Amino acid sequence: MPFHDITELPSGFCDPNTVTSEKLSVEDRVQITELLHRIYLCEDSRDYDALEKILVSDYINEHPLFGKHESASSFIDWFKNTPAGFDGIRHNCLNSITHGIRENVAESVSYILVLQLFPAKSRNESPTEKLDSLLPRIIGHGVVRDRWIRQEDRWYLKHRVYQQMSINAAFLPDKAMREKAAQNP
Repeated sequence: MPFHDITELPSGFCDPNTVTSEKLSVEDRVQITELLHRIYLCEDSRDYDALEKILVSDYINEHPLFGKHESASSFIDWFKNTPAGFDGIRHNCLNSITHGIRENVAESVSYILVLQLFPAKSRNESPTEKLDSLLPRIIGHGVVRDRWIRQEDRWYLKHRVYQQMSINAAFLPDKAMREKAAQNP
């Protein structure tokens, strides 16, 4: 598995001077932060309609394990048909920071922390003493990069890239897949 001793972020992203390089209002930052968290809540609660309202129609989602989706409808269809990746699982957004790229365009970087709370039939799991003794458990962590665009005074997610993912071997025993998840696109 590749080593990520140091988290790889876009150059200068943590520099506090980037907060003012392309001004984003406090309102813009709050709206983007709200949307970051709402996306994971939409996924975990299967609120497809609300999720669609956050994404632009030509939304791009890139995940090292789940591939690339080049429209909101493609991503949502995949999402609806892939319950094993979401059942009994909670996705958490951590340490998000956002800065403006240019007018009406912003970028966020955050960590994703994925917890398994319950067994799932979609993964052929059943409540057993052995599995119950492991839950809740952290099953994954990674870096998420998001590109946002503002249209008509609202922010929408344009492009999401998952990278530097670490997946718990007990959850995903396939070493080659875990190594693939750890890659940067």
